[in-house]
Amino acid sequence: MDQQWLASVLPSQQQLDEFLGDDPVTALLGLARSRAPIEFGPVGDPGDDPALKREFALAQVAAAALKKNGNAQLSLEQTQALHAFVHLLARPALRVVGGGVPAIPQSWDRLDTAHDSVISRVRGVGRVDTSTRKHVGTGWFVIENLLLTNRHVAGGLCGLDVHNDPTWLDKLPAAVVATNAAWDADHSQRAVWDPAEAPSAASTAVGSITKIRAYHALLDMALLDVTGVENSNSLVLRIQAVPPASLTGHEVYLAGYPGVSPPYSVSKQVADLLFPGATASGLKRVSPGQLVALVEDLPIGEGKPRASHDGSTLGGSSGSPVVNFDNHRVIALHYAGKYGQANFAVPLWLVKDDPFFTDNDIVFAS
Repeated sequence: MDQQWLASVLPSQQQLDEFLGDDPVTALLGLARSRAPIEFGPVGDPGDDPALKREFALAQVAAAALKKNGNAQLSLEQTQALHAFVHLLARPALRVVGGGVPAIPQSWDRLDTAHDSVISRVRGVGRVDTSTRKHVGTGWFVIENLLLTNRHVAGGLCGLDVHNDPTWLDKLPAAVVATNAAWDADHSQRAVWDPAEAPSAASTAVGSITKIRAYHALLDMALLDVTGVENSNSLVLRIQAVPPASLTGHEVYLAGYPGVSPPYSVSKQVADLLFPGATASGLKRVSPGQLVALVEDLPIGEGKPRASHDGSTLGGSSGSPVVNFDNHRVIALHYAGKYGQANFAVPLWLVKDDPFFTDNDIVFAS
């Protein structure tokens, strides 16, 4: 994670002082309990861990140094500590609870102001699970009864090892045919779309994924047919047909279900530090952030800028919409991230005329 970026996203010193008060470590531990993208597991209370307390104390000192001087020399240990600090204070993954986001930080007044519009949009975002309720990714409605997600999420639904098998894309065509046939023959084997705040086998308002309708040959996108979702047309998120006002620094938010096991994209050090004994949670969260840089032409290839936003994500975020705060329309489709380094997304306005969308009657908002 670039030190200049760390300095730019930290709240002001006044905000830090107001929030952290006289006991900053306790304040940060409280945030960790409510904002960590993986829930704390049953193995003790991380608040009792002296190593965690030391890390937060180290982060506080490093943050203060950066706020005074953006070019301050930080040790590797201080920079690593700031990863967790920034996640909790500046780029949180906020749980949706009881139809709202109850713990919006002071540094994100815009999320507070736009709260009702944000909540209205995230209703159409759900968790994509296998029939056995294994969490694979995130998907959202683009038209009635049709979800957009990632191609590698579709691969996961087919049982392919998309994280470790370098040949999974070669296997995808046959796997999709076989999976669709299996879902036709035995409806109990169908994957599930679950929009609950805390999805589980007990969820009631779920959709049955009946078919992998299409996947893109070059880009990490796939379409899934869904049945059983009442009034799914009212859950559609409109996709923006034009680029945002700026490709850098523009405020956005993601809605999705970060948190898979093992926690892909999270360093072992950070996972062990923040989430001791943690298990996958996959709860609905809103992650505010900014665009960093989006590719300006396609196909996405080597040598082109691929970093796209700095919202907090984990593996289960795959398929999340990147939404424009200005008009609450989707700008991009999140597909990958490297913790502390970058997130990647497909800039959707560039592919509005692609047959992937036009052949499936998906019309972008002008």
